[in-house]
Order: sequence, then structure tokens, then C-alpha cells
Amino acid sequence: MRRLLVLALILSSFISFAQTEYKPEAGNFTTELQFSLFNINAKIDVYNETIDYLTGPFSMSGLRMRYFFSDNLALRATLGFKIDHDKMVIDIDQGYTMYDYTCTTTGEDTEKTRYTAFSVAPGLEYHFGNWERMSLYIGGELFFGMKTFKRTIDMKREDLYYYFAGYSVKEEREITREMKNCTYYSTGGYYYAERNAPMTFGINALFGFDFYIYKSLYMGAELGFGYTYNTLLKGSYKENYTKYNSGSVIESSSEDIKIEDKISSGTLGFIYNPMIRLGWKF
Repeated sequence: MRRLLVLALILSSFISFAQTEYKPEAGNFTTELQFSLFNINAKIDVYNETIDYLTGPFSMSGLRMRYFFSDNLALRATLGFKIDHDKMVIDIDQGYTMYDYTCTTTGEDTEKTRYTAFSVAPGLEYHFGNWERMSLYIGGELFFGMKTFKRTIDMKREDLYYYFAGYSVKEEREITREMKNCTYYSTGGYYYAERNAPMTFGINALFGFDFYIYKSLYMGAELGFGYTYNTLLKGSYKENYTKYNSGSVIESSSEDIKIEDKISSGTLGFIYNPMIRLGWKF
């Protein structure tokens, strides 16, 4: 009888341990990475051509940390930070013939582009459910995000004119362009500046789950409903043009355009990002 009682106590303690082995308890800390399944972006180049491209089947989109005040209540914060940059160098070698001369143009274009994105979202979660490995939760969060954009273009040209009368003229041109939080392009003889750097505010109601694969390792998904407000940052476009002949400046101009008109929008609805949440409980 005593042996059966001891065995029952051991089994009951093992069962209670098994039920709390996976789920976090008061004082536990979790951290997780969020991987987007498919991330499609739209890029607008200087000629106003829109290109949709796939960045890859997986991309890390955020880091989330949680601290459990109790077995059910957790404080969370999601951080996002990303920098994209690229550089393109184009060699120029072209020419044309007019009625009294032939012009050969050589040079080099260097284009540098940088995107910087930052976001932070603090919130609260309430966990419930009496499953061994599954933990459902509801909660809410505030969201703030910003994306900045900068592109610089350096163009160098050397024009060599061969006149049929028997003489030649060499000229050099330098053009520098700088775009901040906007893309500047021309079409049909008109120039346009299109902003593409937003600042975002939001508030979301959340529902999600954590499924513990093995001990402290878990995966999860999340669905949100909330309101998002977007406003575009101020932009600017600068251009400097200089033409040289035998080292002397024969022509120059500059342009400085500020884009300060207010453009904003708001969205209310379900928020769903196809992603894998992979985390660890400490």
C-alpha cells in the first residue's frame, strides 16, 4: 500500500512537471526571430519604371522579446531594423553624327542607393489554454515604424567633337544628383518627385499561439486587427551641373527642390503577415 502511494505521488509529480515543462511561467523570458515566407517589394527607378521582385523564400523581419510577469501575463516588444544598399556603375561609350560633325561620348555613371527601416512595437499578451504544448494568447500592441531613402548619382562625360572642317573640340560634363526620401524623374517633358519614405503609427488587437516543439523551443503564428496611420516624410532633390572646356567652366546650373506637402492615409482592418515565429524560452 505504501509503495502504491509513493508510486502515485511520483506519477502525479511527473505529470504536473510535464504540464509545466514547455509553457513559460512567471519570471521566464522568451526571445524569437520572425521569418517572412515571401517578401515582395516594389522598386521605382529614376525612369519611373515599377519592378516587382521576390527577395527570397525566407527573410528575417523582426526580433521579439517577452517577459512573463505571471504564468498568463507577458510584456512584449518587437523590434525591426533593416538596411539595404546597392551600388551600380555604368560605363558610357556612344556616339552620333550630325551634318557637320561627329561626336563621341565616353564616361561613367555611379549610382548608390540606401534604404533604412526601423520599427518598434510594445505590447501585452494574456495566455490561456490547458494544453501541454500549446499556448493561446490574446493581447494588444502599439506600433511605430519609419523608412528612409537616399540615392546619389554621379555622372561624368567627355564629349569629343570631330568637325568635318578639320578641327576637334573636347568638353567635359559633371552632373551630381541627390534624392532624399523621394524619387525624381521626368516623363513627357515634365518633372515629378514621388515620395517613398513613410512613417507609420498603429494600434493592434492580437490573437496568436505558441506551439512548443521540444522543451524550450517553440513556433507560432499571429493574427491582428487594428488601425494603421501612414504619413510620408519630407523629401528633397538636388542637382548640380557643370560643363568644362580646357579646364575652364563654360556652363553651370543647380537645382534644389523641397517636397513638404502633407500626404497621409489610414487603414482599419485585419493584419496578417505570412511568417514563421521561431523562439526559445529561458
